Amino acid sequence: MTFKAMVGAALTLFLLTPAAFSQSQDQTTRLIFLGADAAEGLPGPVDDALSILALPELPAAGQADIDVLGALLRSNPVSSFVSNDDQTRVDTGDFYMVADLGLTGGTEGTGVSVGGETVPMASLADRLGGLIGAFNPGARQIAFYRISDPEGRFPGSLAQIRSAVGKAGFAMSVVMVGGAGCDEPRVPFHYAVLDGVPDRTPFGDSDDVVAAGEALNWLTSALSRASTREGACAVSYSLILRDDENDARPVVRVTPGLIPEMDSAVYRETFEALFLMSSEDPAPIRAYLDSCVYCPSEAELDNRLRDIGERELALKLERDVWETIREDKDPSRFVVYLENCTLCAFREEAEARVSFFRAAETASVEEAESFEALASARDLGGLRAWVETCVVCEKAEEVRAIIGEIEADGRVQEEEAALTAAMTPPNPQKLTRWIETCEICVGLGKAEAALAEIDEERVAAEPCLRAAGLPQQGGPRLLSSIDTIAARRICKAASPGLEGNPFANVALGRVAQAEGDGAAASRAYALGMEAGVPAAFGLAAHSAYAPLAGAADYELAESLAQKGRAFDDWLSAEVLTVLYSRELIEGKGPEDALEVALEQAEAGNPVGQFFAGYFFLSGVGTDPDATTAERWLTAAVEQGYLHANSFLAELYETGKDTVEPRPDKAAELLWAALSKGDPTALDRLTNQIAERSPDVVREVQARLRDAGAFAGRIDGLAGPQTVSAVQSFVN
Repeated sequence: MTFKAMVGAALTLFLLTPAAFSQSQDQTTRLIFLGADAAEGLPGPVDDALSILALPELPAAGQADIDVLGALLRSNPVSSFVSNDDQTRVDTGDFYMVADLGLTGGTEGTGVSVGGETVPMASLADRLGGLIGAFNPGARQIAFYRISDPEGRFPGSLAQIRSAVGKAGFAMSVVMVGGAGCDEPRVPFHYAVLDGVPDRTPFGDSDDVVAAGEALNWLTSALSRASTREGACAVSYSLILRDDENDARPVVRVTPGLIPEMDSAVYRETFEALFLMSSEDPAPIRAYLDSCVYCPSEAELDNRLRDIGERELALKLERDVWETIREDKDPSRFVVYLENCTLCAFREEAEARVSFFRAAETASVEEAESFEALASARDLGGLRAWVETCVVCEKAEEVRAIIGEIEADGRVQEEEAALTAAMTPPNPQKLTRWIETCEICVGLGKAEAALAEIDEERVAAEPCLRAAGLPQQGGPRLLSSIDTIAARRICKAASPGLEGNPFANVALGRVAQAEGDGAAASRAYALGMEAGVPAAFGLAAHSAYAPLAGAADYELAESLAQKGRAFDDWLSAEVLTVLYSRELIEGKGPEDALEVALEQAEAGNPVGQFFAGYFFLSGVGTDPDATTAERWLTAAVEQGYLHANSFLAELYETGKDTVEPRPDKAAELLWAALSKGDPTALDRLTNQIAERSPDVVREVQARLRDAGAFAGRIDGLAGPQTVSAVQSFVN
């Protein structure tokens, strides 16, 4: 049987004339592995644009064509060759080769082992040439020869090896010589070059062509790095041979995405190098340079390490010098330091010492005159300032003695001034701080009386706060729930004018806001903040976040809310939670919202408990946690925050993670909220009732029937009759 007949029995051949072939398809780019593992060091799959073929041994002279064709047939379900009456041959475009060779000794001199065969050094060139010729390459681009030389025979065989490499005719030949034995995958320099690593930033010009100069530069650095790293796979030394000096010559036409995993690895290393370029810590830079595979910006990072080392040395030298001169009484040595320092790490201290000595020359007389005047006037503040700012300080001990004599009277004056500031207007936080920090406390009774008066005002304002204050003060949550007429009457009884009860004034501001008078509300909140009323900050923050008119000012809202949060105001914390969860403040996000919500939840704020439960239920700012969500939503429900009922019901309806399904409890929660007019529960049982489980619908139907609003079957089917009954019950 002829060769063509034999091949035809095994697979389909496209038989084309050379001219027809060249017009019908591009020549294939091939990477041939000779006695080498094609998968070694490969991080992931390779695009089909590159044809990869592995030959276990070097074909014998005259057998290369048949061996290559056979290998191609075995590796492809359908193969395409150039064929005419005389021959069937492979047609290759850009051609690359990776060969694992071993140098061995024998009676006939040095031999070359490829796979399981050892051939004489003299026949290497002919057999290698025959193999390459069998692929009919259009361009012999790069060959990588990885030579194992445990006996050190390479230098003596260099001329023969170089001759064989030269006859192979590649534009570039990379010869890597190492010892024997390597269990770990070696760096796949060949794949990196074919993937275009030498061309991309920061190695090359990123024009999708690896030029010879780019390949040479990248391989030189990579091989040098490989030879310095320890390990059985280390390269002892390398040669890069070129057939011309044309650096612009294309040796790889880059296929984007040829090896995606390699692209990702280079991308990650590039970004890590960028981060390290600004680092002051040499340890992570050294770790990167010791472990990187492709090592972008290697030279720059080496320079960075050198700079850091030089700075550390300069700093050590300067520190040693400074420790020697720091206690000197002669300013000239500090001047010399300033004129000759490199980093000048102690510039401020040295300049201060120079200034001290220069000032001391004229300060002595001035300080003596100032001392006499202050001592005569017994000016406590002036004497204290004298001690703090003196340069020569010859009278320092006398000044301290005088201060000690008059401090009793002086401290009273100082504390009275602080107390006056705390009472203009009366501020409970400042008064409390003054009481806790005063030393002589002559005004203690006055301060305590002022605090008692504030407490009386708070007690007097309690009916007003119940009518129009915040929920934490016992008032309604919604502005729409305020009976503005009744609230004005009650609040004015506690605060007949704007100069009256500050707590009632703030509540009246909330009444004005409910009536749509934003200007009056803002004035009331401003007076409340000046008086130190915590609720005023939260109300002002909420007005900035959701004004009655005009655009919202989120930054102002955050600023006011932060101040109110410091006073433990619940509404302020709620405003912060909303701002951060909606990412309305730069640099703040859901994690910050969760932090505030948890703080408020622990403090007993039902809205904070709802937010915390909702965040853990939905995974906002944290990983979802059904158990924690149940805890906080339950706490909010138990405090009567109706909005939480529907979300806790959602958790119980079908169960989640460690929370068991409790459809009866879910229905109970929805019914309780529905009975009190909660719009969320109404929406869940009308517009969203089709999403409810049959068990929940059945429980709701039973309650509707007991309430006389439903006459249909209790079947768990969420039909129009059930929706109508829910709406009828609410109406």
